[in-house]
Amino acid sequence: MKPIEHIKKEIDAFSSVEWAACDYPKKTADDHETADVGWVKFQLSQDKLGFRTLEFIAWIVTDMRNAGERLHFLPVSPPPHLNEPGKSLCFVLECYPKDGDQDARFMKVAEFIAWCRNEHWEKCRGA
Repeated sequence: MKPIEHIKKEIDAFSSVEWAACDYPKKTADDHETADVGWVKFQLSQDKLGFRTLEFIAWIVTDMRNAGERLHFLPVSPPPHLNEPGKSLCFVLECYPKDGDQDARFMKVAEFIAWCRNEHWEKCRGA
């Protein structure tokens, strides 16, 4: 398993995640490397649990960014009018390595997501 896949596995462990994909490094459509960044893209269910999952993952990313991790978390969507409106919104977690530390950095992020889920998720997910 590639280290970025560990982050995907931890995101995918939330039951409201409908699908997830990942890769490292970021590439263009013709498979050329464009940036030294690992990413996990996922879609959430459109219900209360999906919203709480989004809130929880946003908190995790904010906490890690405040601690100095090089992460970005953003919503993305293809044009809804060209797809199925209401079914296009996804989220991307980007992790930026520094000086070739991608394996250790990706594992650290995955481990923190797992720790947060194990320690705090049950209190946050609601009934």
